[in-house]
Amino acid sequence: MTKTSNDVAPIAFSEVVTLACTQLSLLLDPKDASSLLQSCSRSLKQDIRDIIATEALLYFYEFDGVHFGEKCLGDFHQLVPQGTRGARGTCGCNFDLETRQELVPEELPLPKMLDARAKLLEAMCLLYKGIEPHCFNVLQVVRGTEFWPATLQPVVFSLAEGLERERHKDSRTTCPTSIDTDDVATLTRLMDVVEPGFGSQFFSSSDAVPRPRHVLEAHWRGIVVDQSSGLASCQFCEHYGDSPLFSRNPGESAADMDKMMRLHCTAVYQPMKRFMLQHLKHVRYVRPPRGWNTKTADGGRLMGLIAGITSSGVLCGVYVTSVCIPQQWIKNHLAPGHFTTVTRVAA
Repeated sequence: MTKTSNDVAPIAFSEVVTLACTQLSLLLDPKDASSLLQSCSRSLKQDIRDIIATEALLYFYEFDGVHFGEKCLGDFHQLVPQGTRGARGTCGCNFDLETRQELVPEELPLPKMLDARAKLLEAMCLLYKGIEPHCFNVLQVVRGTEFWPATLQPVVFSLAEGLERERHKDSRTTCPTSIDTDDVATLTRLMDVVEPGFGSQFFSSSDAVPRPRHVLEAHWRGIVVDQSSGLASCQFCEHYGDSPLFSRNPGESAADMDKMMRLHCTAVYQPMKRFMLQHLKHVRYVRPPRGWNTKTADGGRLMGLIAGITSSGVLCGVYVTSVCIPQQWIKNHLAPGHFTTVTRVAA
């Protein structure tokens, strides 16, 4: 007896994805791969989800030099970076000079517990949408008559790493079904497991500080975002003349100084803070604590951390770092909102 078309069993979309996952993952860009994983959140087996997410993360590795787990200038997956990329360009530690290609591994040293890789991919897509575009350029951080050049370096860290370390230390540890991102005690513990004291410092930070240490911090803490309208304003820009961080440059008019103080804020700080408050929880500026070594192995300097946490448990944001380039190169790497050619730079 010949089967008719009505006798053919329907094939679910998730089954098609499962059958063709290896080939399919090579065809999808990270954004499409993340959308696929979110739409099939309950129908794809975990090993298939890991394959698709890993391949998408390797896209960032190959084409943007995001060397997850390498502990290098391009490794975004570090709670405390061991090196600072500054404004030097893409990390080249895995670039083959003979083939002129990036050496891409087949696997990444990233957590898998609680669908961590798919959630890390989602956070990477979020980062590239509204945070990464502001990174790796020189910010003209003014302090009196001196420039204190700084730049922003992304951090995207899955707190599932803390769970895996707890499980490795004690296999009897009960594995939760998810990370409760509203539970500050849990988030603090998971950060502290990876970097002792990091979580405690992160959640002890507050916008209510007596005096910012530099102008970038003053702008960030002064920015207020109206959640209903999305409009942002900066109290530091409005009252910078009252700040001990500010002194008027000789020869500059009040109108010029007023304009200069606002440019980076409206071009970089305000849109980034608005985006982070919209998409992340627990967003804050974190100062390096007293006694913390702010010098990285490559001689760079960590000046602060601006970050929040995604609803799926990934810390996402930027480190404020030194620029790591010679003074004469700075004018060619200025971020949007720059106001003059740099002639005086603080050491």
